[in-house]
Amino acid sequence: MFTAAVALLFLLAPGNLRADHIVGGEFQYLFIGWLNDDPSTGIRRYQVYLNVYRDCIGGGACFDGGDNLDRKAPKETCVVQPGEPAKSADMHITVYDGDRVVPEYSSLSVPFVGGFSDVSVNLGNPCLVLTEEVCQELHTYTFTLELPVSDDPYTIAYQRCCRNESIRNLLNGNSIGATYFIQILPEAQLRENDSPRFNIFPPIAICINADFRIDLGAEDNNGDSLAYKMCDAKIGAGRDELGPGPRTPTPFDDLAPLIESPFPYTSVQYLEPRYNVDNQLGVGSQLRIDPVTGELSGRPLYPGTHVIAVCVEEWSRDSVPVFLGETKREFQLSVSRCGSTVSADLLETEIDEQGRFYIKQCGFGPNTIINESTLESSITSYDWELLGPGGSPLSGTSRDFNTNINQRGIYEGQMFLNRNSFAENCKDTALFLLEVLPGIDPDFETTEVVCDPEPVLFTDLSTTESGQRITGYAWDFGDSTARGRSLNRAPSYLYQRGGEFNAVLTVTDENGCADSISKPVPYFPSPRTLLLEPDQGFGCAPYTKDFINRSIPISDAYTFEWQFGDGGSSDARDPTHEYEQPGRYDVYLGVTSPIGCFVDTIFQELVDVRTSPIADFGFLPERPTNVLPDFTVTDRSIGANNYRYTVTNGQGDQLFTTPLAEFDYRLRDTATLYINQLVSHPSGCQDSITKSISLYLTNAFTAPNAFTPNGDGVNDQWRPEGYWEGASDYRLRIWNRWGELIFATSDVEGAWDGTFKGSNSPGGGYLWDVAFVNSQGEVESFKGGLVLIR
Repeated sequence: MFTAAVALLFLLAPGNLRADHIVGGEFQYLFIGWLNDDPSTGIRRYQVYLNVYRDCIGGGACFDGGDNLDRKAPKETCVVQPGEPAKSADMHITVYDGDRVVPEYSSLSVPFVGGFSDVSVNLGNPCLVLTEEVCQELHTYTFTLELPVSDDPYTIAYQRCCRNESIRNLLNGNSIGATYFIQILPEAQLRENDSPRFNIFPPIAICINADFRIDLGAEDNNGDSLAYKMCDAKIGAGRDELGPGPRTPTPFDDLAPLIESPFPYTSVQYLEPRYNVDNQLGVGSQLRIDPVTGELSGRPLYPGTHVIAVCVEEWSRDSVPVFLGETKREFQLSVSRCGSTVSADLLETEIDEQGRFYIKQCGFGPNTIINESTLESSITSYDWELLGPGGSPLSGTSRDFNTNINQRGIYEGQMFLNRNSFAENCKDTALFLLEVLPGIDPDFETTEVVCDPEPVLFTDLSTTESGQRITGYAWDFGDSTARGRSLNRAPSYLYQRGGEFNAVLTVTDENGCADSISKPVPYFPSPRTLLLEPDQGFGCAPYTKDFINRSIPISDAYTFEWQFGDGGSSDARDPTHEYEQPGRYDVYLGVTSPIGCFVDTIFQELVDVRTSPIADFGFLPERPTNVLPDFTVTDRSIGANNYRYTVTNGQGDQLFTTPLAEFDYRLRDTATLYINQLVSHPSGCQDSITKSISLYLTNAFTAPNAFTPNGDGVNDQWRPEGYWEGASDYRLRIWNRWGELIFATSDVEGAWDGTFKGSNSPGGGYLWDVAFVNSQGEVESFKGGLVLIR
């Protein structure tokens, strides 16, 4: 009965129970000699290769086997986790002699050796790029057969179920398996023949509505004649083990048959009327294989996954050709959406109403039309055609187009990309107009400025090739400022700094043509007046002053000499100097331009350095305690006449402030306080300092000298008395007169009751010691004697 549990098992069966990831394959055999190199044995040896292709979208699956429910698979499962090596089960093939199974090859196990490789995406069209994900991988199984000469063909077969459920061109594609096989015909056995080998892997994707051409040609080691044709794919294996229901009696219907079925094999049913063996991509897709070269071509109309089969027939080159066999390649081909990579584009002045690129050339003679067509790697040829003066044709085949026209006019042309390509999407054309206009010769001159910082006068000297009128002037004086520009024909400009500036003049004529010229303009006068940026007026010793040179015009190319009035000097443009002593200082500055222009001055009493107080204070006592929490702040400042103290906590909250030079304060807890002193000098200079203070916890200690453990409730126990807050690692020990330890405790509340080992100790003298770590982290210890009175 088909129970719910069985149904669920069927729905959840892992993908590697099926072969819908196996999407293609082909055989090849090579004759490698006689058994033991002895023709008398009558046994030929063949090396056989089976290429198996799998779909790897979503991480891939096993090439074969991979689960115990597959009777061909070992117990080892396929590992396809990221970062781990992919493994697969051995595969099995069967060899038939005619319709009889060759016993030693009834289920030949072929190991999975080595890894796998990616199958390249070959779109068969150089100007397209795939926009959908496709992925296939290849593994080649290799094995050796030893076969006697037979009057019947040998058939080498591999079968697997099932195909991909997304296949578009087959009827019930997900319900049928595949058979990959090759035959060694009797005539091929006698001729010690090798089968053909395809030159490249099969394509895995092509583009919808785009021409393609792909070489599926093969090579033959024996030099036989090869003929290509479309052929039909073959059905193989079954759906046993994939779901509920009784298993079929024949082993050929297993998921991966232990013994493949014999030749001949049933052809797939195409989804008619759109698909058939000659229209495997659908009617109208123009699918064709060249019978001589093996080139597969077409223009697919229908998207989706398709099964394609091509065959290459092998014929001897005898006067009467003999048929030696047929090699079938079956593969899965995705018809996908693609994007074109070719687009014609030129560097234009503008595009006219007809979509033509308009290119303006200002000036007769050589010119280059810049090609910006993409994608350059997809473009194999450029063809330029231009009707020059008098209708003379001009042409070129380079990417950019060079012309040399010396006559004014508008000339029509076109540029072809991949003109002779078989694929229409590879072709594109750009129509353009080239207008050749007379040019402009821009020029100007400037006045020379020496040591006096005068404006520079700019004079226009521009001319035109055909006397056309100049309609615009644009000057850039080269100092990278907003004011350093002008639209006047003959401007003047006062530079605000020294240097050599690259001035540019751009002129525009009545045709809209423009040209530019640049010339260096040296400008190294000396400033008329030396200026410094003003400051706050005075400083407090030690005083660091920044001297900012605001003289105009100067630059870093000038030489500077500074004398600061206290013996210090500098050659920097904007120096910094520290004055250590109070006083008023004259400052000297001399400036020399790169061409020797010199100016200097003395700034009288420019720097006013005043005496500074020194803030400082102390605490009495230096370490307030929980026993004596009061302390006094004592002033230790120098040169101060005004004071301001501010007390804050660790959060920055202000707790207290006073203008007194000294004051008293009490600590109320163990939190740290911060005290800031701000002092002022009569000169107006100030100084400040901040110090912290916190309560020092003192562990007060006293010890009785006697006790009377007589049970009257008074003085029955002995222990030290003290203030233990913040203390740690406490230890009390008591010895008798013979040096025997009779009591010890680490509890500050622990007390001796006068007994030892459960018996009363005798009256008399005893010794004790106490040790602990106080709240400041320091070790303290005490010792003494006591009297036990009975």
